[in-house]
Amino acid sequence: MPSDFQRLIIKEFERNELLYSDFLGETLEEYAKLLVSENKKYNLTRITTPEDIINKHFVDSILGFEKFIENESLKNSFHIMDVGSGAGFPGIPLLLYDQICKDNQLINKIDLLDSNRKKTEFLHLIKPKIARRIGKDLIEIHNSRLENLALGTAPPDLYISRATGKIRDVLNFLEKFVKKNFDDVIPKDGQIYLLYYGGPDSIVLPDKKGRPFELSCNAICRLHRQARNVYRYQFSSSNYSRKNVLYVITSDLVIVD
Repeated sequence: MPSDFQRLIIKEFERNELLYSDFLGETLEEYAKLLVSENKKYNLTRITTPEDIINKHFVDSILGFEKFIENESLKNSFHIMDVGSGAGFPGIPLLLYDQICKDNQLINKIDLLDSNRKKTEFLHLIKPKIARRIGKDLIEIHNSRLENLALGTAPPDLYISRATGKIRDVLNFLEKFVKKNFDDVIPKDGQIYLLYYGGPDSIVLPDKKGRPFELSCNAICRLHRQARNVYRYQFSSSNYSRKNVLYVITSDLVIVD
């Protein structure tokens, strides 16, 4: 028999037309209990009631990603970096949803990035629990600011950011990260994607052409930024609103003789 918490998850998932399984409900409840019990130690979140955790953390995290994949042509499998993940949002809920509820799983790896040491300690605490639940370890944790991160692995296909501050700052940090790790992060098509979870009144930044900068391979590059798509929607009985934006950063490379 489902617990009161699981019944509330079922209700809110049905309201928002999300898939549900008993195993997902059990896993999310375990996550929520750990979030609340460790909150004082790690200073994770002000959202601690069951209904708010389900709506403002779980549903919000999952639904934003679902709205994105409904409207975009995607690879069969891809790698995500959650920038400013905090206690694991949106990365962990959307990973669990993908791995537990989807027949065709999309996510092959997720990087959780946060500059707050205590929050990454919490992520290390929950990481093995997630791996046991889904039967594989798909999470890598980074205690760093994005612009200071030296990426030593395969580049992400998608960057996501939720509750991390102003979009202008997030994009500036992402562009600094790209310049620092250019050879490691630029994919073959030369495009980098950022899904930003914005509030209903958040601004959509205009297209921008960056200044040229030199690379170590006798080349000059310029980054171009474009807001590709905007996803507006409401969720939960309280009609919380989102205006999420998919930004694309494209690189133009000129080889210097």
